[in-house]
Amino acid sequence: MGLKRRPPGNDVRRVRAINGNLRGVITNKAGRIVQYESFAERSLLLRLDRDNDVLDYASQPETLVYTTPDGKSHRYTPDFIVWKSQHRTEIHEVTRSGRTTQPQQQTRMTAARVVCQSRGWRYIVHTEHELPQGTELSNLLLLVAYRPLGYRHNLLQTWLAQQPPQTSLLGALAAHVEQSNPPLTGNLYSNLYHAIWHGYIDINWEMLLLRNGQPNTAMPVSYGRTP
Repeated sequence: MGLKRRPPGNDVRRVRAINGNLRGVITNKAGRIVQYESFAERSLLLRLDRDNDVLDYASQPETLVYTTPDGKSHRYTPDFIVWKSQHRTEIHEVTRSGRTTQPQQQTRMTAARVVCQSRGWRYIVHTEHELPQGTELSNLLLLVAYRPLGYRHNLLQTWLAQQPPQTSLLGALAAHVEQSNPPLTGNLYSNLYHAIWHGYIDINWEMLLLRNGQPNTAMPVSYGRTP
């Protein structure tokens, strides 16, 4: 018999095993443990974690109870709650596009929208069409490894913020940084990837950051502002 472990934090339930789905937990940028129960949900969390407008987010935030026209009571636990700047709150649900046309799913989404509207919140449904995929997803999966502050180089962050807004190539930026005064030490591309993740450098998300396991020095980049 498996152990019935409690969900992390204030989550109302643990993620469930459904048809061999991908399950796991991450620690988000606010230090909160967040659950996910599909690769689609994991891809959404990558985007939320990079969004400077997102302050914090949590999984399995509450269970909504609603009644259908036939008088039956139903329960629905949304995937995530997101807290954004300017005191904005959103509920996010991840599902397959084919399910959004099912009557039961539509009734559930309508009930969630009513609750969110009564609270001044937004209710957002994500399908595979809106979630990160392709090169964006590949870049996010690469960059998330460089999110920790251990990859931050204070001199690089200061140097980037002092530059006038400009566009260059990643290789040219790396060469320029190497020639800065005082010179930067350490793994330069690790520091640059950290700066990209945290918004100090913008990239073309339709291009891969790695080619044949090496940094794509032809990647267009923009910098010279503080995120």
